[in-house]
Amino acid sequence: MILGIMGGMGPLATSVFFKKIIELTNAHEESEHIHIVIDNNTQIPDRTSFICSSGEDPRIEMIRSAIKLEVMGADYIAIPCNTAHYFYDDVKKYTKSKILHMVYETAVYLRENMNNKEYFLMATKGTYKSNIYRDIFKEYGLKIIEPDDSDKEIILDWIYGVKVSNFNVSQDEFKRIYSKYIRDRDIPIILGCTELPLLVKKIGLKGNFTDPTVILAKKCVEIAKKN
Repeated sequence: MILGIMGGMGPLATSVFFKKIIELTNAHEESEHIHIVIDNNTQIPDRTSFICSSGEDPRIEMIRSAIKLEVMGADYIAIPCNTAHYFYDDVKKYTKSKILHMVYETAVYLRENMNNKEYFLMATKGTYKSNIYRDIFKEYGLKIIEPDDSDKEIILDWIYGVKVSNFNVSQDEFKRIYSKYIRDRDIPIILGCTELPLLVKKIGLKGNFTDPTVILAKKCVEIAKKN
């Protein structure tokens, strides 16, 4: 089995996702690791810009990446970008490779492994507007809590900062956002953009965080083991 990674959204998040798969693989020698091909396609237009305004449509480049990964032998494809899953149905029509759906995998994992019914989502404005988390989680009896518009803008600024290696966010700034909404309740925080786990790690913040890319990486390893 060959795994394809549709990368470039952004490049750092892609490299960390690749690293997570390696670390989650129980290999005793290098030949036991998963055969992976990566298309680090940084020319995929910004997903949030298209969803929220009049940005360039990212589907053409996403489809090109999917086809390229299939040609390189990918049996299944992972997309380490939450917002990109808004275009999932449009892209999967153009490849015979199975494309994993990170948001679905996250909902399934949380329903099976957590007792919580509510989750606070930190993500791009495109992910919020697309309602992919809200709609999919509702299918599994789970509820998504979102911040207000001004806090969505702050989170988006952080995300775009990480894409260019700017991690200038304090722990207090990060905590202030989610504390306002979860207060003293036991509500996990979904880091629903692949840049946010990188930011949390960089600033050394600990909390009740759920990283969908880890869940997706575990699924990639699980599929490889079964085949």
